[in-house]
Amino acid sequence: MQRFDDDGRLIVPERTHLVDELKKRGVHLEGSIHIHQAFCPRGHMLVSDDNKQFNGLPGIKVHVVGERGDELVTITPFLKRRDRIGGEQFQVGDRLHICCPACGIEMPVLAPCDCQWNGEFVMFSLDENPTNQNAVCFCNIWGCPNGDIRMAGDVIAEYQRNYEL
Repeated sequence: MQRFDDDGRLIVPERTHLVDELKKRGVHLEGSIHIHQAFCPRGHMLVSDDNKQFNGLPGIKVHVVGERGDELVTITPFLKRRDRIGGEQFQVGDRLHICCPACGIEMPVLAPCDCQWNGEFVMFSLDENPTNQNAVCFCNIWGCPNGDIRMAGDVIAEYQRNYEL
């Protein structure tokens, strides 16, 4: 998509075009921003209609492993929210391994988190070819204030601003 016209002016796309582009990338804008698909690095779908739901939408099912045990946890599909179903055995500050429930592969780390526990942002790809350009992420520390679902690009931009990569 072209960003500037021939005179150097910023091209502002129509809202419908932006909404269509976001839908192609797994993000929907229906009252609030949510994702409708997420994949592990091997391409397994983590969102399905039989997952536990948040406001009528299926969540992201992951296998969470920590020192206190392991459990299937469903994470909200809504951006900038931290809602979870499951994981009652985990306590604030527990470092967790977020894995695919189908194949067990651990989700890749996108960037360090600046939380007090030195967590890491783990990511889910929004398409079957995993890249950090079309992904969402959250901190792998249970109870971290940065545990909300965020666009990976926002986390990378914030990290670059703060640490001048």
